Amino acid sequence: MGNIISKINSITRLIVIALLAVMIVAVFLQVLFRFFLDMPLAWTEELARYLLIWITFLGSAYAMAIKAHIGTEYIQKHLSPFMNKVVISVAAVLSIFFFVVMVHQGYSLATRSMTQLSPTLLVPMGYVYMVIPISGVLLIMNALHVTWKDITGKE
Repeated sequence: MGNIISKINSITRLIVIALLAVMIVAVFLQVLFRFFLDMPLAWTEELARYLLIWITFLGSAYAMAIKAHIGTEYIQKHLSPFMNKVVISVAAVLSIFFFVVMVHQGYSLATRSMTQLSPTLLVPMGYVYMVIPISGVLLIMNALHVTWKDITGKE
């Protein structure tokens, strides 16, 4: 199971890198056209905004996999091993509860927004919002995996 999760996280990482590269190109084109050619491109700002949303949500899911989120390490250093596992478990349960709400509400938002088109790119806004439930599922998967590793010490 750990191998599958590792592959999913590797794919997520590559997607985030690709989205970031596209965003850099879009912003560079915007600067080039606006300041040097004096003909601003309308679609680049919107594309960069939507890419940033996707990068943020998918990046947070990947950050969960590599334990890059803010934690309570200071408190955990002063707890017994048993209490440390209790704190890790409670934090995981509360986080997963939030991620489940995120998946449910994000999916609802995305499906309701499929008829609304973005102003310039004319893509359904549901595609922009679909990253919320996708990243929620990835966050649940990674939270379970990381918590399991922290509590048992096994992959």
